Parts: sequence; structure tokens; C-alpha cells
Amino acid sequence: MAKALPALTPSSTNPFGRGPRRRARREGRPRRLALPAAPDGRRIALVALTILTLSALLSLHFLPDRVSLSPGQVSDQDVRAARTVQYVDEGATDALRAEAEAQVPPVYEPVPHAASDAAQRVKEAYDQLRQRRRAGDDNPDRVNGQLRQQVGIGVEPASLLVPLLRPAASDRHLDQAERLTAQVVDDAMGREIRADRPGDLAEARDTATARLAASPLPKMIVPAVAALARAAIQANAEVNPRATDKARQEAQRLVAPVTATVFAGDIVVRRGEAATPAVLAKLRALGLQNPRLDPGTVAGVTLLVALMTGMVGVYLARYFRSVYASDKLLLLLSLLAALSVLGLRLGGVMLGARLPDAQFGYICMLCVATAGMLIAALIHPRLALLIAALLAAQSGLILGNGMRFSLMTLLSSLAAIYAVSDIRSRGDVLRAGALLGATNALLCAAVGRIEGDSGADILRLLPWAFTTGLVSVALFWLLAALFERPFGITTHLGLLELSDPNRPLLQELRRLAPGTYTHSMMVSDLAVAAAEAIGADALLCRVGAYYHDLGKMRKPHYFLENQTGDNVHERLNPSLSALVVAAHVKDGLEIAEQEKLPPVIKQFITEHHGTSLIRYFYYQQTGGDDSEAAPGLEGHFRYGGPRPQSRETGILMLADGVEAASRALDKPTPGRIADTVDKIFAAQLADGQLDECDLTLRDLRGIREAFLRLLTGMLHARIEYPEMLKTDKNGIVDSPADRLPAVAGRAADSDGADAGSAAA
Repeated sequence: MAKALPALTPSSTNPFGRGPRRRARREGRPRRLALPAAPDGRRIALVALTILTLSALLSLHFLPDRVSLSPGQVSDQDVRAARTVQYVDEGATDALRAEAEAQVPPVYEPVPHAASDAAQRVKEAYDQLRQRRRAGDDNPDRVNGQLRQQVGIGVEPASLLVPLLRPAASDRHLDQAERLTAQVVDDAMGREIRADRPGDLAEARDTATARLAASPLPKMIVPAVAALARAAIQANAEVNPRATDKARQEAQRLVAPVTATVFAGDIVVRRGEAATPAVLAKLRALGLQNPRLDPGTVAGVTLLVALMTGMVGVYLARYFRSVYASDKLLLLLSLLAALSVLGLRLGGVMLGARLPDAQFGYICMLCVATAGMLIAALIHPRLALLIAALLAAQSGLILGNGMRFSLMTLLSSLAAIYAVSDIRSRGDVLRAGALLGATNALLCAAVGRIEGDSGADILRLLPWAFTTGLVSVALFWLLAALFERPFGITTHLGLLELSDPNRPLLQELRRLAPGTYTHSMMVSDLAVAAAEAIGADALLCRVGAYYHDLGKMRKPHYFLENQTGDNVHERLNPSLSALVVAAHVKDGLEIAEQEKLPPVIKQFITEHHGTSLIRYFYYQQTGGDDSEAAPGLEGHFRYGGPRPQSRETGILMLADGVEAASRALDKPTPGRIADTVDKIFAAQLADGQLDECDLTLRDLRGIREAFLRLLTGMLHARIEYPEMLKTDKNGIVDSPADRLPAVAGRAADSDGADAGSAAA
């Protein structure tokens, strides 16, 4: 008896259970690493060759004709700029930086212990005065000298100390003077007194003097007390040279360089004119003084290409692991990128168009657009978007038109990728060419008006722009056919050919295994609906579903959908039955090899059951209780895998199991259909069959809803007409519903089509 699987209801917080990654952590299995294993030697060589090729093609742009002029030398020819460049006006930039530096104030830092030292000086000074008074020393000069020597402060003139030394000033007055002096000195030291600003110190001392003058001290001792306070107050902030220099350097850095622009076609220096510093700066910016490739420039270009290549590599490793793991696809990607850059370089010379007033650019967007379309059709549209963006940036560098040409190339490439992303017939190819041509024409007109090109010039270039779109699609069509078979890739047009029901292979499947053929058609409908719901490749799902059970042609009578009454499995051991059922995957792969089906279809054959358990025969072998099963027994009742590696094969696995289970329902009410679908989903998730494909929980919800919509319509209740019923001699009603196999309930709990369909 099969174990009941946990029911999943739409009202659950998570209707499909925990995701593969969370379950992997729970079960102690290692998570799939974010980065793949280190590349092997062939892949490293391919990456290095790609970087070197692209760097060489880009570096050729920096090899102009040489113009040798020294300061003051008269030019013997008119020198025109072959491209638009910007260069830094060093003189104006230096002037602005000097002005910015002058406006930065010094950075100050506190003098350590300045306030406490001042307070200590006040205390020690009054202590000395008290000692001198007790000693009867009333010589102001001698006392002032001792203050300078022992305390470090003094008053000028020394005669100001006389009132404090004579008996007329009582000890009470001296104590009061000390308290007030300490207070005003502490207040003064609490404010910033900058050492390099004499005004700060003078202001602090004057403020202290004024406060003491307004105090209740006897007038005769105020000058002496004020003099001591002024002497105790010192600067408490000094310039930090390092911080000041850093601030001034930062101010210089924030000054934007003053740039000047040399436009393509401008005369840099006329014949007979002397070479001024400004002329030489333009020549240097254009690279005309030294036509040799600068090692720094080459290194910069190589670094740029390496960074772009690294970006693509990380993107592939993260989001397109199947592409990253395929040497063929990586080679194709490198080849298309190199051909595109080579075409840009050649096209910039052959298809350049010059306008009277401005440089419009080069009508060779077809190179990048063609590469983008090929990558979209042969690999993936999202990857094509990234490559097209990087190639558009390189096109602006090669053709020297800056953002103008890069923007046009990028937008044209995006339109091209969109135009071919859903090609399903030859008519779609023609429509793609018309769409791309119209887009290029609109770009030509829009950018031309923005740049101030005349109407006549734009009209003259519109046919070029439109023709570029048509040529791009034509090149795409030819090159796609050229690359498809050598690289083992199947495009949508190739899938359309495989989806023709009149193909001999499908007709043979229909003849030898009609039940399997019908099952495959129904599975394809489910898979297409699910793929459309989550944005997967619906056409690929349809074709994969058509061919996923090819192996059943060799032994069709071993599968329930092809049986007419006799069930051969009743005479077989469960382990042998499981072996025969599992063999249809290997048989299907052999047939696919003989028929030269593309690898992407073979993946559906090998992955549509993954490593799932042939549950019916396993529980038949164990008597419904697997707790006492022999170690390793379960492995003999599992498919050989691999598990689904793509969203599409994962969809097929679910559709296959759902179709088989729902077909076995005797009363397919919406509630029972939903319960059956949830059980199939829960079983596959619990068994880890979806761990290696990119289906998310959101995808699973969309797939579930698509299945329910379609199954509810397919399995709706029908009126049972009286004439359809027949009664045998015992009075038992015999109807189509009564002829469903007894194992229907078990099939609903199975992991796939064959777990229940193989048994009677």
C-alpha cells in the first residue's frame, strides 16, 4: 500500500512546501555552490584567445596616420580630425584647481592639554605670589622673573604686580582674584584660539580683561590680575599640515577637468600655420603624433576587454550554467563576438557616410544586430541583451562616434533581438526584417534631428538605414542555418519542424503505442500552458512532450495506456516490471540517437522522470511497508536520471505525472483534481526531483494554476446518456467509467506516468 503523501492546499502559506535550497539545508545536503568549478585548460585558452582577438581588433583603432610637428613648426598639409575626441585643456584646468585650492581654509587640530595647562599656570602663579607675600618679597621684578622661570608666564611691565605683593591686598582679595582669573581663563580656552590667527588670541585676552575690569575686584589689583590672565591664555588650536594638504588635494580633485572637443572633419592645423601648444594638444588627443600603438593604450584596451569578458563569464556562471558548462556554446559565443567586432571595423571603413555639416556615423549597426539575433536564437535572448550592450559600447570606441553611435547600435540591437525572439515561421522572418528596418530608419531620423543634420541629408540616409535592417535579418537567417548543426543547437524553426504530427517518427509512435501517443499529446498541452504561465519556452515544452516517451514503442504492451485487457505485469516479479518500465528511458534515447534528434530533445527523454521512485512496484515488492526493506532496494526501483536540469524539463516532469494521475480519477471534480495535482507536486519536491532546475516557488504556483485550469476543462463531467449503458446477463452496468483500472488510486499517488500506468 502506497504511503500517503502530505496534501497541499492553495490556502497554505507555502502551497508547494519548502524550496529545494531550504530542504537541502534541512537534510544536511550541501547546497549547490554559486560558482562552478575552476575552468579547464581548453576553456582558459578559449577565453585568452577571445580577449586577445577582441583587444587586437579594438587596438587597431588607435593606429592613425602620423603627423610629426614640433612647437612652432609650420605644417606642410591640412590636418583633419578623423574622429571626434575630447581632450583636457590642461592650462584652464590647472587655473581652476589653483583657485579651488586657495579657497580651502586650513584644517586645525586642538593643542593637547591647552586648557588644563592654562588652569595650572593660573594656580601656580597665585601660589608663587602667596609665597612671595609671606616671605616679604615685594620686589616686582624679582617676583616676575620667578614667575617666568617657574610658571612660564609673566606680566609686562612687572610693576603691575606691586598691588598684589603689598599688604594692602589681603589674602581674601588674592583668593578672589585667583577664582575670577581661573574662570575667565577657562572660558577663554573653551573657545577656539588659532595659533596662526593673532586676532583670535588678542580677542580672547581682551574679552578676559573686560570681564575682570567689570568684576567686584578692587580697582587697584585689576591691572595685575588682568595681566596674569592675559599671560595664561594661549592658542589652543594649530594647523594640521597633513589634513590641510589632503583637503586642498581633495578640492583640486573635485574640480572637473576643462575639456575641449575636436569634431570629426574639423581642421586641426592648416597648411602654412605654425603648430601652437593648442594644436599639439589636439594632435596628441587624436593620436596623430605617434602612430605606434602605445603599450599603455593596448593594456587599457586589453583590460577593458578582459573586464567585459569576465562580466560575461560571471553572468554565464550565475544565470546560464548550461551555457557555461558547454565548450561548444562558449566557442560559439566567442566566435560571434569576434566576427561582430571584425565586421564593425570593416564596416566603419566600407559603409561610412559623411554629411556636409556633421559626421552621422557608420551604417554598420547590422554587425552588432546580427550577432545579437544569432545569440538570441541560438543561445538565449537575455544573454543576447548583455552581449549586444557590450558590443554597442565597443562599436562607439571603434567608430569614434561616442555616445551617438553606441546609442543607435544598442537600440537597433534591442529591436533586432525582440524581432527574432519569437520567430516561428518564415513569415516571421520577413516581419522581423521589416520591423528592424523601420526601427533603424526611425533612429536615423531621430538622432539626425537631435544632432542638427539637415532634412536632405537624413532623407539620403533613410534607405541605407532601412536596408541595414533587412540585411541584418538576412545575415541572421543564413548564419543561423550555418551554426545550428555544427554546434548542436535547435532553434524555434527547427522545433517547428519537429512538432509536425505527420513526421514519420510520431506516426510510428501513434501506430505502435496509440495510448502513449495520446498521453504525449495531452502532456504537451499541459506543459505548454504551464510554460506560457511562467514565461518558459512553450514551443520547446511542446516538442519535448511529443518525444519524451519514444522508448515505449519498443514494448508498448508493458504500459497501461497501450494495454487492451491483458496485463503482462501480473506474471512478472515487481523488480523485473520496474526494470522494464525504467528501460523506456534508455530505449527512447537510443531511438533519438538513431533519428538524430537534437540534444535538447534528448534531455526531455532522459530527465522527464529524473531519479524518481517507481512507486507502485516498489510498494508491491515491499508489501506496502518499506521500513524493513533491504538496504539499497529502493535504488533498484528508481529511474537512472538525471534530474531535470532546466525549467522546461521540470515542467514536463510535473505535467507527465499530473496527466497520468488525473486520467485515473473516476470522478474528476475540481477539488479532486486540485488534490491530485498537489500530491504530485509534493511528491516531486519531497523527493528532490526539482532541486537541480531553476523552477522557483512562484513558478510552481503558476504551473499549478495552469494545470488546474486546463485539467478542469479537459476532465469536466459529462452527461451519461441511457443508450451508452449496457447491462450484461447478471444485470451489471458496463460503462466506460467502469472499465478504469483498479490501480487508479495508486496511480494518483505515483511520481510519474509509468509508476501507475505500467500496472493493471
